[in-house]
Amino acid sequence: MSFLTARNLGLLTALLLISAVSLKGQRREVFDSSLPILLRREEAVKAPSTRIAQEELIPLDGKVDRNVYRLGPGDEVDVSIWNTEPFTSYDLFVSAEGRLLVPPAGVLEVSGMTLAEAEEFLARQLAAYFSDEASISLSLINPRTFRVYTAGAVLLPGTYAVSAVDRVSDLIRAAGGIKRGGSKRRARLLNKEHELLEEVDLMRHESMGNLSYNPRLLDGCIVEVPPIENYVIFTGRFPNLSGFDTVRVKDWNLEEATEFTLEFLEGETLMDLLALAGEPQMPDTSLVGKVLVSRADWKDHNYVELTEEMLDEKLEYGSHYQFPIRNTWVFVTGSTNNYGRFIYQPGWTVQDYLGQAGGPNWNGSRKTIYLRRSDGTEFKCKPTEKVFPGDSIYIPEKFHFDRMLPVLAGVFSALIFVIFG
Repeated sequence: MSFLTARNLGLLTALLLISAVSLKGQRREVFDSSLPILLRREEAVKAPSTRIAQEELIPLDGKVDRNVYRLGPGDEVDVSIWNTEPFTSYDLFVSAEGRLLVPPAGVLEVSGMTLAEAEEFLARQLAAYFSDEASISLSLINPRTFRVYTAGAVLLPGTYAVSAVDRVSDLIRAAGGIKRGGSKRRARLLNKEHELLEEVDLMRHESMGNLSYNPRLLDGCIVEVPPIENYVIFTGRFPNLSGFDTVRVKDWNLEEATEFTLEFLEGETLMDLLALAGEPQMPDTSLVGKVLVSRADWKDHNYVELTEEMLDEKLEYGSHYQFPIRNTWVFVTGSTNNYGRFIYQPGWTVQDYLGQAGGPNWNGSRKTIYLRRSDGTEFKCKPTEKVFPGDSIYIPEKFHFDRMLPVLAGVFSALIFVIFG
């Protein structure tokens, strides 16, 4: 018995050792440089010491500008010397001190230089070691990673690892996005000395796709999201506005977001803000006389029609603009497999929308269809009837004779009782 116990203990010890070795091998962490990640530990970010694997290459939004990109600790570069025998090429990393070890010149300070400046500097330093025909090239292979910080109205403020080609929007997305009430138009980009570099208008970047409104991050910088200061309220439908901007929480299954809080900057007009929100989806595209306006300082809170002069007036805090909503839905109800609302498609007929709804269910009529127009007119229609925005299609239940049997039996029983009772 003791022999079996000892053998079992030996097997158990061997299994534990194998598991420990396996776990030790699994503890190696692979840094995903494709997106900023939260640094949960206070370890220093070390410059990579080996070539970054192909699957870890950082996605770019365009070629790196040699006259703008500045070298820093962790950048992987290629230094090639051409027109020499043999051809010479070095795969190098900028050290934590901002230096490159370039044979045969030795240690060279390059941190803070642009790629173009560093290439000229290397050419001068290496000229003494090669013939006049030799030419020197410096190429960026992989951008460095470094620490940055988020603060203010973001969901996950803290410390993040980013690459030198990441932008302010990448960091805010990694931080969970901006909280309700946080400013999308005045995100503050600070350097490591807490000096303001610029205010970032992310709403303008999102609506126009202009990268100049979404700058790249710098080593040790801070992105701070302040609360909204000035805003107006838009009621209507706008292509560039989403649920994030809504005034109140809605039931997304039953109710569409139509009321939005929009931050404006000092001196902006209604037309400036509409350029960012997108053209409102209205029955009539003209604004004057169609849009209703209420000022926050009006005690009676009455609405007046928008005038030509109001288009170019400076926006006032808390004003409310109501834009008429163009109905873009068609509703399918009754005994269908998938009742609900469907986006209006010009030229579609009743049978097209019934196809989207999965057709009548087992209890739905396949011969009788009712169509109600947006003006309230209702009639029995054919499957080929054209449908317009705001119309409702109704499928009634089909007639079931078997359901009438209990009713007929009851009536027949009552008659017998009356006659012979």
